[in-house]
Amino acid sequence: MTFDATTTPPAQQPTAVFPLLDQPATYVPCQMDLTTDEKHRAYWINLFRNHFVGALELAMADALDRGVARDVAESQEANARAGFTAFLNQVESEPDVFGKLTILRICEARESCLRRAGIPDPYRLAKEQENEAALALLPDVLAEIDALAESQRIERIMRGVFAGNIFDMGAVSTLEMFKDGQMDFRVTLNKLKARPWFVDHLDAWQDRWINGPKHTCAVFFVDNAGPDVLLGMIPFAREVLRRGTGVILTANATPTLNDITHDELTKLVHQIATFDPIISQALSGGELELITSGNRFPLIDLRRINPDLADAVYRRDVDLCVLEGMGRAIETNFEAEFTCDTLKLAMIKDLGVGEAMGATLYDLVMRFDPE
Repeated sequence: MTFDATTTPPAQQPTAVFPLLDQPATYVPCQMDLTTDEKHRAYWINLFRNHFVGALELAMADALDRGVARDVAESQEANARAGFTAFLNQVESEPDVFGKLTILRICEARESCLRRAGIPDPYRLAKEQENEAALALLPDVLAEIDALAESQRIERIMRGVFAGNIFDMGAVSTLEMFKDGQMDFRVTLNKLKARPWFVDHLDAWQDRWINGPKHTCAVFFVDNAGPDVLLGMIPFAREVLRRGTGVILTANATPTLNDITHDELTKLVHQIATFDPIISQALSGGELELITSGNRFPLIDLRRINPDLADAVYRRDVDLCVLEGMGRAIETNFEAEFTCDTLKLAMIKDLGVGEAMGATLYDLVMRFDPE
């Protein structure tokens, strides 16, 4: 069996270039070229093979929960497995068979195989479970942050972003932790690696935050469901709103791994608005907007975003860009340059990513690039 690349749907239609990219013509989303890098190509192909097994197990549970007949679900699983295995076999033997091979290209093929097999969202149940648990914890987390002085809040919020980002079912190490029930936001918060972090621009960010003018508007490219977005990024966005800066929260258009989708995030933010006055007032007053990025993958090519998001960036005069998570801030866009202040935030949860950067598992990245 061979993988038919012609049936892979386009990443987004229609698309626009993210307006704050400094050099769109020379922008390269994924710096790692697996076409020529034999060592890392072997690593990633093996990782995707093994990880897909777990995704299909979750897909079966999701299908049965939705009332799909077992024989139909098993057929869908078999079709998805056959399609993705064919793709991996082809790029293993002919790395350039579909053009330049990157992690993003493999993600595109995986999502295509799942959708063509009739599998919409293998991680739905896991996301719902983690969203419910994190939402229940959020009021206490916000109260803890509010009790701190401003200078203390900045570091606490960043640590919360890192602790939340561990909920990542796209990384083998943290997927196993989730399966074993070892995910606990407060425990993770207390066990984060000490400063200085692997990339540690906290002091520069604090100086910009305290001594510089407030930003006009910030765009937050959020990552995973559950503690990641609810206990990490929502408190950060809320603090930015408290300062008087507008916020655009942008999430994926469709499911991929356990990334939060725009529809899921919209529902959660409206639930938060029922008990938090800062979010409620910002939402009703238009200071807080939720706009889909148009993206369909855990990594993002900023030349292919939702035109509505591009329009909002112009309209709101965005001058702060926050990229969060390994997929958006490290595996893609780590070296990308922007025409505004930029934060790239992530916990390193993959050995291959860490090795490529000279880092180790669970190292923390807070990169601040001023305009």
